[in-house]
Amino acid sequence: MHKDENAGKVEKWVKLYAQIPVENYQRIASELEKLKELIKKDYGVSITLDDENSIAIIKPVSESASPADLMKVKDLIAALSIGFTEEEAMELLRSENILITIDIKSRLGNSKNHVRRILGRIIGEGGRAKRTLEEITGTRIHIGNHAIGIIGDYDRSIIAQYGIDMLIEGKMHGTVYRKLEEMMREIKRREIGNIWQKRYLR
Repeated sequence: MHKDENAGKVEKWVKLYAQIPVENYQRIASELEKLKELIKKDYGVSITLDDENSIAIIKPVSESASPADLMKVKDLIAALSIGFTEEEAMELLRSENILITIDIKSRLGNSKNHVRRILGRIIGEGGRAKRTLEEITGTRIHIGNHAIGIIGDYDRSIIAQYGIDMLIEGKMHGTVYRKLEEMMREIKRREIGNIWQKRYLR
């Protein structure tokens, strides 16, 4: 079978644009200045900042850069915009982790009191609810001014998102935790099964 040598490659003229919240632009621009040389060296992707429009321009500078690399860098910038630390955001490049974002305004509406109440349920007293969601699912969760972000592998991030949706819908915290623990047990059973299957097929 003929193999397409260009499969997985991205043309050098391709660009992605990441909008950065104006109120956070200086902070994020400073963080990206510290990271962009490492990203360029290790992933073949450059980041150019457009200060006037609060935009980061992402493009390949190496033939080894793939479309997935560009998307991961865009997700990294989105994670920084939400409020994740540099170390947490870099996990998106170094692993199979993904970023899931929940837009606060579109999901919760414009009522400040309603938004405050729902976010309070997700965060919990002293951050307890958020920490419990993270511990059960093995993800990182950050609640920013405009969005809620989740970083983790695909299955765990989807489960964490489901838990947040349940809290938004008004489900009791205990009910949510029990459901997530049940879902995580299924994930772990499946992972153990996959490990044994790989050993058997060797």
